[in-house]
Amino acid sequence: MTRLDLHGFTIHDAWRFFHQWVQEAQQDNTVKSVTVVTGQGQIYNEFPRWCDNMSFIRDIQPHFGNGAYHISFYKNRNR
Repeated sequence: MTRLDLHGFTIHDAWRFFHQWVQEAQQDNTVKSVTVVTGQGQIYNEFPRWCDNMSFIRDIQPHFGNGAYHISFYKNRNR
């Protein structure tokens, strides 16, 4: 549950799936961070904006060079 691969999704379907998945992941207090594999295309470019309005995300950093992001959650998830 700490890794999501969005290869093969359309950008709209990837956003919807990610949005639901990351909310479920952050509700699990044992999960401190997740990795999302986006590939190097349009999803990779749009992904940081998807995370901008999620108050439970502390940090987002490129991971594995290009093609993935590492997301860290705040300790207090009741934000």
